Amino acid sequence: MLPAPEIAGLDRGPESARARLTARVREELAAPVLAEAHEVARYARDLHGTTYGAALFYGSCLRAKSPEGIMDVYLLSRGHREFHGRSPRGLVLAALNALIPPNVYFWSIPHAVHGALRAKVAVVSEAQFLEESQADAWSPSIWARFCQPSVLLDCPDEATRERTVDAIVVAILTAARWAAHLGPERGTAREFWTALFGATYGAELRPERENRPAIIYEAHPARYDALLVDAWEALGIEFDVDGEVLTPRIGFAARALAKRRFRARQRTGKLISIARLVKGTLTFSGGIDYLLWKIERHSGVAVELTEWQRKHPVLAAPFVFFHLRRVGAVR
Repeated sequence: MLPAPEIAGLDRGPESARARLTARVREELAAPVLAEAHEVARYARDLHGTTYGAALFYGSCLRAKSPEGIMDVYLLSRGHREFHGRSPRGLVLAALNALIPPNVYFWSIPHAVHGALRAKVAVVSEAQFLEESQADAWSPSIWARFCQPSVLLDCPDEATRERTVDAIVVAILTAARWAAHLGPERGTAREFWTALFGATYGAELRPERENRPAIIYEAHPARYDALLVDAWEALGIEFDVDGEVLTPRIGFAARALAKRRFRARQRTGKLISIARLVKGTLTFSGGIDYLLWKIERHSGVAVELTEWQRKHPVLAAPFVFFHLRRVGAVR
């Protein structure tokens, strides 16, 4: 078994490892991407002007390199009131965005070839994005998404670009830290990442198939293998290497404490997800139908809402959630 500095023949150490992470993120953010995704970004800029900085594209359409389905985009606003406006509705949306980020909007943009480009657009402030990328964030939704590949569709200046790069590096470090504590005592990078993604799905109302963590890893296995090693080195987590097997030097007590803390985040995350779902009735046209469609797509469980539940989504939300749990549609 070899200590980490002997692997790969690279210049090791926390500073070198973080520099490699930063270089990788810069390269990924600048990667060529679907023309249709850039059209969504242009639509966003026409609609909201300079009220946001970075526009990030991530998720299944990026992995599939296809605009079919719903493209996932994050907009990092400069401020909630600036983005949403100062009308009565805008002030309400700004307050909700501050209290329960992100605000999520569904856009259907007319398109000559595809008929329409569909995008799910999440809005958080730049400060929220960085805050929710940290290891002490109570919801994993930001760091779990942005430790995965993403592309910067639009950015107004170099300073904003660098802040976005830094935030995504923090998200990767957070993911790797949790992976070291939530994963096996010793295992392959694949086993650490799939354990992590499985745990993060348990913190949200995400009706994903059990093989979803493996699908995410297998889309870019070499990337995730390299990220884990560099992130652990950047964090100062000592580990041993035996072929493809990694053994982080984390004691039983530290591992047990981390698992208790993450279970608390899973419980809190479920409540946050319910709050986001209720809030989505104000921001996401057809949001409930979208959620139920996604649940059926991933779990095979079809759920029909009553007319009362559609008219009173806030009151109905807890009952719908417990029904989904009972029939096995969400974990």
